[in-house]
Amino acid sequence: MNETDMVTEILEIFWKEKLRFAQYCFDELATLDTKSFSEKRPHGKSPQWTLQQMVSYDRTFSFYLPISLRISGFFFFTTFKDQDIEKDLEAIRDRYRPPAFPSHFWEIQITKAEDLRIKAKDPLVKEQCESWKEVLVRLESKLSEISDRDAYRKRYTSLTGIHTISGAINNSTEFCHYLWNLYMENPT
Repeated sequence: MNETDMVTEILEIFWKEKLRFAQYCFDELATLDTKSFSEKRPHGKSPQWTLQQMVSYDRTFSFYLPISLRISGFFFFTTFKDQDIEKDLEAIRDRYRPPAFPSHFWEIQITKAEDLRIKAKDPLVKEQCESWKEVLVRLESKLSEISDRDAYRKRYTSLTGIHTISGAINNSTEFCHYLWNLYMENPT
């Protein structure tokens, strides 16, 4: 992706949060070896399972995004207002209600998926992280094709509802954050 193919401004806000979250996960997983990555935690799921769920969710999002945008072009002709986007984001946050991101999360500076750094030394952990990075690079490429006009006009239709595109990105981040907190952060 070159500089002219940037994600539009309204989507970029939510996309950067998604990338910060992915980088945070990569940093947290970097110290794990194959055994600790594959081992079930107290909630009955391993870090590997948790990461695979997040990758799967974003892969599905990436796959259905262009299809959903084409379909929404036939059914939705009105433009979202900023207030509609705000309502959509509030509804998504109310659904997941995860704890706040850790304070150092906001210090992570990243603007595009290609810049995600995977520091894991273990081959299995590294491979799984690379898989998520590839999905995010593809998703970013698809998001960069959405014009400012379409970012406000089109909807993303999924099993969780009909969202603004900003809301769909945020839904992906919030869902992954919810999984992370449920299976990775909470030891009891």
